[in-house]
Amino acid sequence: FTSHSGATSCDTCDCGSESDGSGTGCQLCTAGSFSTADGICQTCPLDQYSSHDGSCDCFTCGPGSEVLGNPGTSCQLCNPGEYSNDDSRCQLCPLNTFSSHSGATECDTCDCGAESDGSGIG
Repeated sequence: FTSHSGATSCDTCDCGSESDGSGTGCQLCTAGSFSTADGICQTCPLDQYSSHDGSCDCFTCGPGSEVLGNPGTSCQLCNPGEYSNDDSRCQLCPLNTFSSHSGATECDTCDCGAESDGSGIG
């Protein structure tokens, strides 16, 4: 972009922003997107998020949670009956296992002589 007429070169937008389209200034990348020093906003990769306008990076949510929205703008805890042990999406507990609380990073095994009710919650 250039902010004055008669310019012989263009300026670069900072990370977290891109040219405003008119070539006279920069605008912030919206939540769910980011830009590096190249000044081009792009959507956060799958399973990553940015929660505010002007992000230079996207982030993962961590175990026990997953990205909310597409593009991702925040994190939410896994529901009871689900788990996430890495930076990926929450998944249902396998047969004969359960998680009874939100944010589980693993599922518990049913006691001897018991089986899960199929919901993964208990």
